[in-house]
Amino acid sequence: MPESSEQKARSRARIVEAASRLFRGRGYRDTSVDDLMADAGLTRGGFYAHFESKAALLGAALEAAFAESRRNLFEGRLAALRGDAWRRAASERYLSREHQRRPEEGCAVPALGAEVARAEPEVRDAFEAEVRAILDAMSERLDGDRARAMRLLSTWVGATLLSRAVHSPRLADAIRRAAREAC
Repeated sequence: MPESSEQKARSRARIVEAASRLFRGRGYRDTSVDDLMADAGLTRGGFYAHFESKAALLGAALEAAFAESRRNLFEGRLAALRGDAWRRAASERYLSREHQRRPEEGCAVPALGAEVARAEPEVRDAFEAEVRAILDAMSERLDGDRARAMRLLSTWVGATLLSRAVHSPRLADAIRRAAREAC
């Protein structure tokens, strides 16, 4: 019996959520279709009813990951903050030990940026559109200073990437602390 449109939409959302988390945690290339369909609680055979390719899914997973990043940076306790108050609070959140240790729940840029740089043009275009949207929102919080938003995001991403790559927890903490001080 074919899935109803409502069931199909729920299944698709489960696949995108699983892919968003697994791609950020394991990497795009190291996550198989079998892995993500199992994580979504679905069979491999159903994948192609929702996506024409794994690359097409990557685009949808990036959209979901960036939506989560926007919620983390611009909603909740950060919603009313502007200027330096927002920068300090957002930097604390982004450069936290928890964000470093949980890439599957964190920003897609340090988790997937290197893989996206080698991906198909449509994936790179989707990634760029999401980065532009984050920079626009950051610029708005920083009184229209887009260059400052670019410096801030670049510092955050670089520090997160380095802190995840080093073995020493003390060095990782020092990297994040230095980045917070630079912001």
